Amino acid sequence: MIYAFSSLLIKRGLVQGVTMNQSFHWTNFAVALVFAPLLLLETADVRWDLILHPLLVTVAFFLGTWLTFLSIRIGDVSLVTPLMGTKVVFVAIGVVILAGTMPPLALWIAAALTATGIFLMGAGDFGKQAAGHATAVITALLSAAVFGICDVLVRMWSEQFGAMTFLALSSIGVGVVSGIIWLIQGRPSLKLPPGSQRFALGGALLVGVQAVMMGLALSYFDDATGINVAYASRGLWAIVLVAAIGPMLGNHERHHSGRAFGWRIAGTVLLTIAIVLAVVSRM
Repeated sequence: MIYAFSSLLIKRGLVQGVTMNQSFHWTNFAVALVFAPLLLLETADVRWDLILHPLLVTVAFFLGTWLTFLSIRIGDVSLVTPLMGTKVVFVAIGVVILAGTMPPLALWIAAALTATGIFLMGAGDFGKQAAGHATAVITALLSAAVFGICDVLVRMWSEQFGAMTFLALSSIGVGVVSGIIWLIQGRPSLKLPPGSQRFALGGALLVGVQAVMMGLALSYFDDATGINVAYASRGLWAIVLVAAIGPMLGNHERHHSGRAFGWRIAGTVLLTIAIVLAVVSRM
């Protein structure tokens, strides 16, 4: 729910004149700020000889975030957010290839249903504005793939390194890389247009909050695939929030999308079944 709401706020900020560059950098700085306190909560011995691991996750997280912002700028929140839920499929594949662990059959079925439901959500969009939608779909899927790999690496490496420090360093690193790129770009203005600050900065902070929650879940529970099946519900919440409070935030894609929005609602049925299946398989 938090991720879906943050996407709506970020989209509103972009509509009000915030550039993708500004929103991207502010979000990265906010994520670094929200994760930093975890350094004070570390209780395990930190394996500094494995410092390359959080650095690699930093690169993956940075790339995934950039692809996410590109998708949100180009496409509708109610299309992009559900498509990014395909991350669960990439996680399931990554767990097998990288971790050598085979998820139970119920989770494979849930992952397949999730992917099917998500593509059903986008079915009504493929026939119109083909170029723009195709780019949004491609960047969303690439983002899902990168974040999927990132999640598997967090599950594999964080607890061994020292989970709290691993998460903090990986995310602080994203802020540092963003700052370096900002300098290389010639220090473009980060001053946000009047009236847009609460949306851009509010969305950025919420991205950080939900990222901390997701990172802790991945670090301390050996169930990356199941966690991501549940996390895919952000697509469902995006649909609900766009319909319920979208107009209050200046988001009218519920009406502009026409019948495509109906396809997105239909896809939530399969998505919900997948989430229920993933939860029931744990009971």
